Amino acid sequence: MMSTTCFILLLLLLLAVKVVSQEETNLLRIDCGIDSNYESGKSTWVTDDAFIKIGENKQVPESSLTKLTQLNTLRAFTQQNKNCYTLPIPIPGSYFIRPVFYYGNYDGKLQPPTFDLEFDGNKWATVMTSASQVHFYEIIYTTKRQNVKVCLARTQAGQFPFISVLEIWPLGVNMYDKIDRDLAWQNSYRYNYGAGSDNLDNWILGYPDDPYNRFWRPMDIQGTKSVLADVTPFTDTGDNEPPIGAILNAIEAVDPPDTINLSFPLYKASNLNYVVVYFTETNPLTGNNSRVMDLYVDDEYVDVISPDYGNCTWGWINNIRSESTINVRLQKNGSSNLPPLISAIEVFTATDPLVTVATSQDDLEGLQALINAFDQLSGWVGEPCLPNNTVWQWLTCAGNNPPRVTQMDLSGYGLSGQLPDFGSMQALETINLSNNSLHGEIPSFLGNLRNLRLLDLQNNNFSGKVPETITRNKKIDYKIDMNSNLHRPKRKNLALIVGLSVGIPLGLASVLALAYFLSRRPPPANPGQYTLADLSRPQSERNKVKPQQNSSSFSSRPLIQPSENRQNFQGQFPSSSSLNQGSQTQFQPTSTTANLARGVMVRAGDSLAFQGIDQAELDELLYLHLHNTKPNYF
Repeated sequence: MMSTTCFILLLLLLLAVKVVSQEETNLLRIDCGIDSNYESGKSTWVTDDAFIKIGENKQVPESSLTKLTQLNTLRAFTQQNKNCYTLPIPIPGSYFIRPVFYYGNYDGKLQPPTFDLEFDGNKWATVMTSASQVHFYEIIYTTKRQNVKVCLARTQAGQFPFISVLEIWPLGVNMYDKIDRDLAWQNSYRYNYGAGSDNLDNWILGYPDDPYNRFWRPMDIQGTKSVLADVTPFTDTGDNEPPIGAILNAIEAVDPPDTINLSFPLYKASNLNYVVVYFTETNPLTGNNSRVMDLYVDDEYVDVISPDYGNCTWGWINNIRSESTINVRLQKNGSSNLPPLISAIEVFTATDPLVTVATSQDDLEGLQALINAFDQLSGWVGEPCLPNNTVWQWLTCAGNNPPRVTQMDLSGYGLSGQLPDFGSMQALETINLSNNSLHGEIPSFLGNLRNLRLLDLQNNNFSGKVPETITRNKKIDYKIDMNSNLHRPKRKNLALIVGLSVGIPLGLASVLALAYFLSRRPPPANPGQYTLADLSRPQSERNKVKPQQNSSSFSSRPLIQPSENRQNFQGQFPSSSSLNQGSQTQFQPTSTTANLARGVMVRAGDSLAFQGIDQAELDELLYLHLHNTKPNYF
């Protein structure tokens, strides 16, 4: 039989091995804002440089320094609306994650900010910092990924997120095994009863005092008394392995009939809650003494508790729903003659259901190509579209199954280099890359984005030709001004072309009709020639005018003989010489002449200047209309 001394030595050795194993393999402690790593309290504190690429290191002023070194520096984020740490997950499983925030008036403005805390695209909490208080949050999160993203998101103008400490460590195999692993659980309360007043010296502040790095807050309850168990070490502390110091201290009701009443206001109404209670008998029971307690939660009986001396007796209650407050009551069982007591308690509240459908993988790949190509984007990591109120500031997202990126606005981001291929982002409707220093050829994949409607590439250094995938895509409004080395395609003046395409044929038809009418008209009663001015007068006045011997005149031969010239309109426009055949007399047209002749002064081969269209386009247009063909750019 093993002696008591040997048993105690073996137990101490097992505890030491467990602590060393926990420290060496899994505990990551980041002191945000420091310049180099250091050792403290059997732990290594590391800089955050390896886990985030954005933010500025800041120092709390001397007037706000604390006894905890880790709170005297921080990292602040003033550039991006969302700033994410990438924390490694060595082995998939359940992890504790804890960020800590201490403002300490680091910026001298006495304006502690409010911002959102997120993880892997899920809303965790709204952090409302204060000038002098320390705020921390802790969750249990189960993941199969190789890393977890913890993000700080700006939600109010001028209020910039910051962080002082960030830690992550795994749970033991059987710890908190009754919670639903498909949810994340925020630790709302963790009290060490009977440990004294609520000052920093009485806190259990993680490792090494707690091998699983938990914070235990000292708490006394009015109407109770503090007691201390006289046993150490414990034979068993249970699956959750609370620190022995949290179990040795306890509160006890003053008299046996008295009850212990504990209330816990909830930050998230109606969500599931999980409560764990811890007890130990403070002294060996002698004679007829007994301590048996009934446990109630929200006035519902849960179980009977009989603490064991030298061991941690614990119990749990899960799937508790409450609108505002959880109430725990301990009262002696009828057979007990000792008052109720309690050593410690933990209360966890489930977060909202976790995100199951993240941003489309196609969009993630396209965004990663952009981030890899431009240093200015290297700080953007994490979930771009979720939560939907903190989408990356240069993106717009839509939908939820999965969320898709529909707009990208990187105007004025200082991007320099060639555009990478992000053609997998097929939901894009708007791309604004103006006012940068992008160079090289415009990629052809941009014209193949099937939902793209606006492409703004103005004020860059693009060169070469605009790809036909863009110029021939009638759905895309593309802007390429202020790219001096870019060959600009001749834009088709659509309004002018449409006007000419309708007006020219109508004008020609009108002139032909007029010519035919004049050719069929009988000569006037008084033979002779009329001037153009006469032709423009009403018939009643024209007959009063006598013929003038020296006036410029038309030949009596018709201007155009339909039977001779109709064939010219089948293939090409008649030349200027063919239109002038049969008229040897030259004249200077008056304003009236110009009005009458406006429809026939446009001829193929003439050099006519139209703003926004050149001669080749005009010839092409006329040819297409004569052959009833649509232009290939429509």
